[in-house]
Amino acid sequence: MEIKGLLFDKDGTLLEFHQMWLRVAQGVAADIKAMYVVNKTINTTEIQLLEAIGVFGEYVDNHGLLASNPVEDTALTWYEMLQPQCDLSEFTAVVKSRFNAQVEDNPELVQTLPGVKDKLIKLKQKGFKLGIATADTRDSTLYSLKLAGLTELFDYIGFSDGDIEPKPAPALLLGFCQQCNIQPEQVVMFGDTVSDMEFGANAGARKVGVLTGTATESELLPYADVVLASVADFELTFCRESGISNL
Repeated sequence: MEIKGLLFDKDGTLLEFHQMWLRVAQGVAADIKAMYVVNKTINTTEIQLLEAIGVFGEYVDNHGLLASNPVEDTALTWYEMLQPQCDLSEFTAVVKSRFNAQVEDNPELVQTLPGVKDKLIKLKQKGFKLGIATADTRDSTLYSLKLAGLTELFDYIGFSDGDIEPKPAPALLLGFCQQCNIQPEQVVMFGDTVSDMEFGANAGARKVGVLTGTATESELLPYADVVLASVADFELTFCRESGISNL
């Protein structure tokens, strides 16, 4: 079946991940600790908060919450650790607001990966429908894409903000298909995590893993149809030869 849609994860696939999200996560962990660690019997450290979401010093676990999951999952994990004197929904709203604020407080860290914007422009000119499927929040997603000058390239921007089932459930990819009037079999999903590849598979799309984010080639290979160094290296002829036909 002819490929008509190209769907991309955001951070680690189109935008630089490590500098941005390490700094953001560290800032949010410090904010949350200052706000909620008031009960001296629960002496949770910033390091423990970060490790609980898959951040170990300068290393981000490809399978951890920061790399693959929506903010709601981070909030739930921290809520259980900190046992704050508020309900989960209130705590989740605070965690989301702190993540959004940290992103907006560090605009210099929003960087498009080398060659990616030019590649997206060329793919758009070839007539492909382009979409985003991210675990990030609405506000952070729209802010980052605008700052990177990418917003107008996309026909669909899907984010995980509590009102749609997040990756690896297929909802965001199916939303892309519905909006662009295409079938999942006509979509290639690009991502830097195993969760992204599982997401594509769950929806019936083809999968291209990239090595610009948190996962290694050996982690992605069992789940991807093709693994590339970057979205910038995506070539139609290469993917035909690699088993993604009809491009």
